[in-house]
Amino acid sequence: MSYYGPLFAFLSSFVWAIGSSRYSRLAASYSPFAISLSRALVAGTLFFLMCFVEGGGIGGGFQMLGALTSRQVLWFSLSMFCSYGFADALFLWSTRSLGVPAALALASSYPLWTALGGMFFRGDDLALRAIAGTLLVVIGNVVVILNAPRLEPSGRLFTRRSGVILALLTSLLWAANSLIASTFGAEVPVPASNTVRMLAAVVICFVLGRLFSPSARAVFSRRDFVRSLWLFAYEAFLGSYFFMYGLGHSSLVVGVTLSCLAPVIAVPVAWLMGTEKPSLHRTIGIITVVAGVVLVVG
Repeated sequence: MSYYGPLFAFLSSFVWAIGSSRYSRLAASYSPFAISLSRALVAGTLFFLMCFVEGGGIGGGFQMLGALTSRQVLWFSLSMFCSYGFADALFLWSTRSLGVPAALALASSYPLWTALGGMFFRGDDLALRAIAGTLLVVIGNVVVILNAPRLEPSGRLFTRRSGVILALLTSLLWAANSLIASTFGAEVPVPASNTVRMLAAVVICFVLGRLFSPSARAVFSRRDFVRSLWLFAYEAFLGSYFFMYGLGHSSLVVGVTLSCLAPVIAVPVAWLMGTEKPSLHRTIGIITVVAGVVLVVG
C-alpha cells in the first residue's frame, strides 16, 4: 500500500489544527455559513484552475470535469452538506451551549461511526486490532479535549441537552463525509472532485445561511476577505486536497483515524508556542492516541 494516502490524511489533521484557531476568531463576526461560503469560494476557484494544470491544458481540464458522472456529483455534493454546508454550523451552534471542549469531544466520536458505516454499507472487514486502535484514538482525543483550558460558552443558544444532540448529529454527518470521501475519492482526480464539492458548498451555504441566519452577512467584507485569503488557500484548498487524497487512497479506518488528529496535534504546538502549559492529563491523552494510531496503521 502506498504511504501517500495515510501521510496526506495525517497532513489534513495538521492543516486543520493550525487553521481552526483562526476560524474561531472569525466566528465572532460572521455566521458559520458565511465562513464556509468564503472558504469554498477560494478553494473552489483554486481547484478549478488546478484541473487545467493537471489536465495539461484547457481541453484536458474540461475533459477531467466532464468525466464526472451524475452519481459522483450527487455524492460529492452530499459530502459537502455533511461538512461545510450543515455539519460545521451544527458544531458551532453546539459550542454555544456546551462550550468548545465538550462539543468537540462529542463530535470527535465520528471515526467510530465511520468505521461502523464501512462495515454496514460497504461490507468492510475490520480486524480487532483496527477497532481497538480506533477506540483508543477516540478516547485519547476526548481526554485531550476535555482537559483543555476551560472556555465557557458565550451566550447560550440552546439547552445543554440540545447542545449534546447537535454535537452528536455533527459526528454522524462528519462520519458520512469521511465515508463518502473514502468511497469515491480514488475514482476521481482530486482537483475535479473538490471543484464539485466546493461549488456545492457555495450553493448550500448561501441557501442555508439565508434560511437560518437571514439577518447576518452572507459573505465577508472586502477587507476581511482579502485579509483571510491566505487562510482559505492554506486550510480550505490545501487541507481539502490532503483530506480527499488521504481518504481516497487509504483504508477507511486508517484514513479517518489519521484525519481526526487535529485536537491532539494542536496541543504540542501550543506548548512549543508557549500559549499553554504542559499538563499530565493531556499528555496521557496524547500517549493514548499515539498507541491507537500504532495499532491502526501497524
